[in-house]
Amino acid sequence: MVDVLDKIPAAEAFARVFEGLPRQGPGLDCFAQSLALRLGKSLPHCPRIADMGCGNGRSSLVLAKALGARVVAVDLHRPFLEELERSAAVAGLSEHIDVQAVDMVGSGLEEQSLDVVWSEGAAYVIGLENALDSWWSLLKPGGFLVLSDWMWLTARPPHDAEQFWKAAYPDMQTVSSAMVLGMGAGYSFVHAEILPEEGWWLDYYGPLERRVEDLEADACTDQTLSAVIAGVRDEIAIRRRFAESYGCVYMILRRPVTGS
Repeated sequence: MVDVLDKIPAAEAFARVFEGLPRQGPGLDCFAQSLALRLGKSLPHCPRIADMGCGNGRSSLVLAKALGARVVAVDLHRPFLEELERSAAVAGLSEHIDVQAVDMVGSGLEEQSLDVVWSEGAAYVIGLENALDSWWSLLKPGGFLVLSDWMWLTARPPHDAEQFWKAAYPDMQTVSSAMVLGMGAGYSFVHAEILPEEGWWLDYYGPLERRVEDLEADACTDQTLSAVIAGVRDEIAIRRRFAESYGCVYMILRRPVTGS
């Protein structure tokens, strides 16, 4: 739901559901840290990173701490950014985090100014192909794009799962088609890894289920909130039934050092 909250009529309802949660999408701090450290040897001291569609900034904090990075945390929803600023202050990382309430496609960041563009789940909002194209120009030659996206893990997904995601995310790719899109956009492929199942439940669907239960009474008199809650419940139910057919896949891509 990252970067959606300020763009849709149901903004207030989405905010009630998602604000204050540990995460706004699947992820694990230890998983993000392992991917960040994989990049470490190829990065300069104190690399410059943009965390696109950062939500409340869990990844921004991981990157700042693991890599000593200067992180530009980009999201349109100001309450998430304010939460990140508070978290950064508590962690002693305020000097490493620069929050910017701007669109992640037209961010205004300088071209070829970033060592890494990082984005967990935000490609879902703008489409993978758009994300690949939009963030290319921000990377220095040799810079890395690390993004996670919902992807099919089978060429023949179960009918109910396929129908649900066809409506919710029409551009959802397979892992192989996502790699083809990345290389077609000019990137070289470095690595892909599937988020462990606990990354869906520990800090995301688990707390989200408890939140919608708490809001159930209010939803009886708020049709918009009721619709948001119904959508959340449907998505979680699909995950429980069909976890083997799709996943949250992290791809590491690189802008070539030469010829770019």
